[in-house]
Amino acid sequence: MIAEMYESNIRTGLPSDEAAKMEIATSLAMLSSGANTTFWLLYQIYSDPIALSTIREELVEQSVEIPGSYKQTQKVLSMDKIKARCPTLMAMLNETLRYHSTVTNIKQVQHDTTLADQYLLKKDAIVMIPGQSIHHNKDIWGVSADVFDYRRFLASESKKNLSSTSAFRPFGAGVTMCPGRHFSTNVIISLVAMVVLQYDIVPTTASWVAPTKRNADLWNAMPKPDQDMDVNFIRRIGEKAVEWKFVWAEAQDA
Repeated sequence: MIAEMYESNIRTGLPSDEAAKMEIATSLAMLSSGANTTFWLLYQIYSDPIALSTIREELVEQSVEIPGSYKQTQKVLSMDKIKARCPTLMAMLNETLRYHSTVTNIKQVQHDTTLADQYLLKKDAIVMIPGQSIHHNKDIWGVSADVFDYRRFLASESKKNLSSTSAFRPFGAGVTMCPGRHFSTNVIISLVAMVVLQYDIVPTTASWVAPTKRNADLWNAMPKPDQDMDVNFIRRIGEKAVEWKFVWAEAQDA
């Protein structure tokens, strides 16, 4: 991907030093925000047995069984079906983005504006909008705004908020909205689907305890946990005789 992006930049006439800046931004997005989002999503799924079971059922329903090797079944899951046909997994992702995101949007005031008849924003001033103040706003998300509840995104009312950047903005808003949001989402849900179908994750402590995130860097769109979590990855007993194959539909057709 990086090689192809570089070649595309060069073909369009982007100077090499500017192309290098693009690579830095892309690497930060993949290695920080994307990785952190995946961590929190896996934590929220595995710490909720009911959600974990439901998500597995949704994913299995979208898989196709084909003849495999001797004494082994092969199942194929097309990742492109997940967004449209796995509502619980997508609700978990959206709630993870809403609840954990620490994205801060920066905007320049285009003209003098008065808010709530008392706050004057002067033209050309810079306004920083903390995402958490919006994502935890009870006027938008209800009295449970401060509580992690993926079921809110299974309700039609909250689904409407997904299309409104005034309510849901983990990727920013306006012309500066993250251009890689769709790619990032696809990568995250694909990796999570692979893990959920093949492994149980068990904490080494008596129960799941969420790590704190008080020391997370403010520049990051998703907070890095303050501590590592000690867990065991265990291959699911029922899946030992299954060989999973994960594809995109167009790749499979090719």
